[in-house]
Amino acid sequence: MIPYVTEWPVKIGSYGVMIAVGFLTGLWLLSRDFRRRNIDPKHAETTVFVAIIFGVLGAKLAYMFTETDNPTWGDFFSGSGLTWHGGLILAALAVIAYYIAKRLPLLVMLDAVSPGLATGYGFGRVGCQLSGDGDYGIPCSVTDIDYSLCMSYDRGIVPTSDIVHPTPVYETFMNFVLFAILWKLRKRIRHPGILFGVYLIGSGFARFGIEFIRQEEGRPYRFWGLRDAHLVALGQVVVGLGFCAVALLRKLPKDQEYGILPAPVAATNAAGRPRKR
Repeated sequence: MIPYVTEWPVKIGSYGVMIAVGFLTGLWLLSRDFRRRNIDPKHAETTVFVAIIFGVLGAKLAYMFTETDNPTWGDFFSGSGLTWHGGLILAALAVIAYYIAKRLPLLVMLDAVSPGLATGYGFGRVGCQLSGDGDYGIPCSVTDIDYSLCMSYDRGIVPTSDIVHPTPVYETFMNFVLFAILWKLRKRIRHPGILFGVYLIGSGFARFGIEFIRQEEGRPYRFWGLRDAHLVALGQVVVGLGFCAVALLRKLPKDQEYGILPAPVAATNAAGRPRKR
């Protein structure tokens, strides 16, 4: 475990570092794909900024109102207590609202964002593994097929000497595989919206499955033996199927085939020559 990169003169946690790596990687991937799609890369910077602000806000609020009995403003300003699905939902709504306000082609934009979502979540789980922040699995049994991967987190921020499933490792692997699939498919899918649907379906199934071997951590069960994360993951799958259906059924705009927008026309001067910028 490496809970902190440095503790003096300023304490810097490994989880925070990996979150920053995830956002910076997402920004690089998004800027690159926006250029390929003839979208102004400045929108990539705003997308990531909006996702950071509303992702952290949503994750904190979801933790306070779904996982604590008596939330206080002290909980809001503390450095711990973030719930994944709260950040996902609020950040997604904020980013979509930005795209609509700017009159950008929503399905094309969401397709471009998809690979970065997978890598961002993967790097976040690397941070969970390094810091040992309590996102552990249930104790392992010697009969488990992956027992050799199980480990203890006795030096983590939330220490445990139990031999448990390293669920952050599992989720990191699944999300990087999902990224590879999305990155490979992004140039091959003719209808905008399908790639984002594939992301939602893949990440939803991955999180739904992993939640069965995650420790409860005080998170309440709602019904049918499912927790909030189960339900949100199932919701992702349903929404993802909806995106795929809409993308296939709607008439494909001629200027959005394969998610590539028309190249911007260069401004010209009175002599008909391109203006210098």
